[in-house]
Amino acid sequence: MLLLFSYVKAQDFSFGKISKEDFDQDTYAPHAEAIVLQEFGRARIEYQDIKGELVLRFYYHTKIFIKNKEGLDYANFTVPLYKSNSNRETIDGIKGITYNLLEDGKIEKIDLEKKNILTEKVSENRDAVKIALANVKEGSIIELRYTTESPFLYNLESWQFQSYIPKKHSEFISEIPEICQYNVNMKGYVKLDTRKTLPYDTKIVTSTGDVRGTQTIYIAKNIPAFIREDYMTSPKNFMGTLTFELASFSIPFGPRHNYTSTWENVRDQLYGADNFGKELSRTGLFKSILPTVIKDDMTPYAKANAIYNYIKSQIKWNKSYGLFTDNGVKKALEQRSGNTADINLALISALQAANIDASPVILSTRDNGMPALFRPTITDYNYVVAHIELDSIEYLLDASDAHAPFGNLPLRCINYQGNLLKKTGYKWVKLESLLSSRVSYDFTGELSEDGTLRGTLNSMRNGYSATNRREEIFSHNSLEEYKEKVYEETVNYRINNHEIHNLDDPSQMLTETQEIEFKNFANINGGDLKFIPFITGKTTKNPFNLDERSYPVDLGSNLEESFILNIKLPTSYTIKNKPKNINMALADKSARYLYIIKESEGTLIVQIQSLINKPIFLPDEYLDLKEFFSHIIQSQSLDITVGKSSI
Repeated sequence: MLLLFSYVKAQDFSFGKISKEDFDQDTYAPHAEAIVLQEFGRARIEYQDIKGELVLRFYYHTKIFIKNKEGLDYANFTVPLYKSNSNRETIDGIKGITYNLLEDGKIEKIDLEKKNILTEKVSENRDAVKIALANVKEGSIIELRYTTESPFLYNLESWQFQSYIPKKHSEFISEIPEICQYNVNMKGYVKLDTRKTLPYDTKIVTSTGDVRGTQTIYIAKNIPAFIREDYMTSPKNFMGTLTFELASFSIPFGPRHNYTSTWENVRDQLYGADNFGKELSRTGLFKSILPTVIKDDMTPYAKANAIYNYIKSQIKWNKSYGLFTDNGVKKALEQRSGNTADINLALISALQAANIDASPVILSTRDNGMPALFRPTITDYNYVVAHIELDSIEYLLDASDAHAPFGNLPLRCINYQGNLLKKTGYKWVKLESLLSSRVSYDFTGELSEDGTLRGTLNSMRNGYSATNRREEIFSHNSLEEYKEKVYEETVNYRINNHEIHNLDDPSQMLTETQEIEFKNFANINGGDLKFIPFITGKTTKNPFNLDERSYPVDLGSNLEESFILNIKLPTSYTIKNKPKNINMALADKSARYLYIIKESEGTLIVQIQSLINKPIFLPDEYLDLKEFFSHIIQSQSLDITVGKSSI
């Protein structure tokens, strides 16, 4: 046992040991906000004789160099502690130091004080211990260690090798007795430098002999920071992380507890829950209301649409996600407010009351991460929507989104697949947008010899583009307030009149019409006029800037953007110089770009269209997509010159 103890302890680095060389990090990851110099963790399952139960002890120790002011937040830590009616997790051994290198070469040490350790109640089932290291500034090194103890064996900490800052050395040790079985998975793109297993003394003795255990050591070095880019789901889907899922355990001299489940178990558990299954049977609340919402001569589609809109109007989303209800359907209707489960379980009940077969689909939102594909569980899921089938067409409905058209899920729900749980079975359903996110600009006007452009600009939106704009408009106290903000923020041109159409009908195209006056749209160059043919919507920044991307580009839906400009030129003016017309596409036609400039009877006609024809691009398609956008930006930065004809 002494040899084993020495070996394990040798894996951790000494607390409080620091040198001037530790502050010299200029050449390592020069663009990083902070750097993890060393990181060590150990999870050990022990048997407590007094309590007669297994507990999980987790030890954490880290040393971080703060490179600049953007990295100061890495000196603040939050440790979640979970609890139940009879048990709770605890934390002890919290110790921290801030190190600052002084001008005379000495190292100042500031110990963590108790006043900088606060415990906050997050929910009925979770507290949060917040730890803030003191006197941290650019160039500081902070060090922290602590130990937690948990009675919840299923809560074995995932070890996150990768984060938003680089790590020089990250090491984790798990010590698990043979009476506990975990499914261990390494996800992400971090390569381990070391992974080895050794036997260890569990100190657990039964009547049949000692319980053996396995110690596994995981080490990774020089781990790059995870760089988050546009168009992705939760970063935790792709960060290098070691995860543990409890399959079973048995207490010495006690029964074996099997945590391996089936989707039938999950379905039965949800349908048996008061704040899920019970709320699905609230059809009686809607029997007297439905005659005012639907008519007998309506088609099933029209009835479903009317009920969908009714629930949206009756219960306002409180911005809280939920697989389970907060208020319950009855209370949510009375208070006209609820979380996503309150709203969508009410929707299912109302549809069932109208004899429309509706069932729940559980899912994990984009920011919650991808649920385990082969592991039946409830904990990975944080959201529920409604499913119906009409005339052999399946629809997924989320009435929490006031601006979503019937059958089109909010972007937050587009996360691969969800599980349709019927009373008689289950099946996987794709979570995808039925509509392209589309914005079209249509301008008709006239260009004066002084370079002023006047005319009518129509902006038409559909899909998520329309949803986002409607959300923006309704975030203001009034329509006039929104228009005033648009007037203030529009610096290139003046808006003389602004009208909005179909604002309250998500099933229709959202249209904004502006009468505009754009002074200095064209620069006068001698007798010529020179301009870039964009009033708004010009692509100026490439959303893809990495040399390579190890995770998919997930747009959520197809994207369409188009411009049609009809500009009447001054008398006798014609095109003198223009960019070349472009018609380019990726090899598989997954993206296409058109840029056509022509002149007809004194009118300049500009047609621009960019199409992204699929919502997901794999990492090996990334560079082609990046180059595609680079060509778009380059083409939209070129100007047109018009002038008087020499004829």
